[in-house]
Amino acid sequence: MTIELKDVVFSYPETPDKSVLNIQSWAVSSHQRVFVHGPSGGGKSTLLNVLSGIIRPVAGELTMLSQRLDQMTNRQLDRFRANHIGYIFQQFNLIPYLNAVDNIRLANQFSKTIPQAELHANIIDLLTTFGLDETDRDRPTEKLSIGQQQRIAIARALINKPEILIADEPTSSLDKTNRDVFMSELHAMVSETKTTLLFVSHDLSLSDSFDRVDSLADINTAERAY
Repeated sequence: MTIELKDVVFSYPETPDKSVLNIQSWAVSSHQRVFVHGPSGGGKSTLLNVLSGIIRPVAGELTMLSQRLDQMTNRQLDRFRANHIGYIFQQFNLIPYLNAVDNIRLANQFSKTIPQAELHANIIDLLTTFGLDETDRDRPTEKLSIGQQQRIAIARALINKPEILIADEPTSSLDKTNRDVFMSELHAMVSETKTTLLFVSHDLSLSDSFDRVDSLADINTAERAY
């Protein structure tokens, strides 16, 4: 299994008696494309943050690519995330005064070393694929539209060719045309690179092309989820 959770519990320090996540058993196979859906505030982003090591479960076993993330140090988690996980954040998390190329280049700093000429070419290829005009690549991202910023965030998540790609509501700011292009290109890329895809959204209309569709309510038995 690429991802495996066993008796994973998460609660916030200020409310330790109220679990946000309580997942007894859940797994994702290698190269599988899984769509997880649930309402806003249902714990979807919390699950993704636990899976990527951004926050730690208070109990349970979290195994990814045969490694126990719950037993890693913070430094080890940072390295693992950089080398193996691509994350498309719902809020983008771009550096506003940097341009698209430099924002994406930052994602490679803590990952496997790629020659700079090859890295630059890969960045341009991704930006072209996702339709960011050449004239906009050198502008600070704070000067770009929300849709353009999201496409940059998607390219950043893919630049290191991760084995696992986590997407948190990645189409929420795209119009239908750009959403359809993104979904088509995303599926083509993960198929070509044999990447395991975990895609979280409340929009079930996007789920048709996935190998599996899971409801977070079925996975998470916490009495109260946020």
